[in-house]
Amino acid sequence: MYRTLLPVLFVAFGLLSPAYAQQWKDYQPRGEGYRVEFPGTPTEDTRRTSTNAGVIESHTSALSIGNQTFITVRSEYPSTMTMGDPETNLDRAGAGSIQRANGTLRRQERLTVGDAPARHLVIDIPGSNQVADTLLVMQDHRLIQAVYVGPAAVQEAPEARRFLSSFALVR
Repeated sequence: MYRTLLPVLFVAFGLLSPAYAQQWKDYQPRGEGYRVEFPGTPTEDTRRTSTNAGVIESHTSALSIGNQTFITVRSEYPSTMTMGDPETNLDRAGAGSIQRANGTLRRQERLTVGDAPARHLVIDIPGSNQVADTLLVMQDHRLIQAVYVGPAAVQEAPEARRFLSSFALVR
């Protein structure tokens, strides 16, 4: 029996995706207001963008493994900026994400993360045969995004589910 079971186990474990072969790590960048699990250690980048409303500072953390990319972005809008309705802001951010990806919306869900309004978007990116599974959260003057990009052939990648479901706001 063990001789039969061993090859089956080798095949099963060999078919696991690269992200599951990695060590998932709790990631909570200092002062960013969120935590999430990454399948490894992401690289970090900070950018400042001047707009008519003032400077927007964006902090990005990203990790690519094979044909999968895991990204978080926290954009801090100026405190002097009037933010308006967070639901409208999320709708605009979602539309912008779809447009920038040159994609089409497969699915959208309104939800909350903690006490903050949020959106879950699944965006097909036909030009690269990929899908972006995206969580957008609006909290005061912050837009926080968690994005998984991977092959479009997979309906819902387990790695995307783990990454996005691990996201939480922290104080």
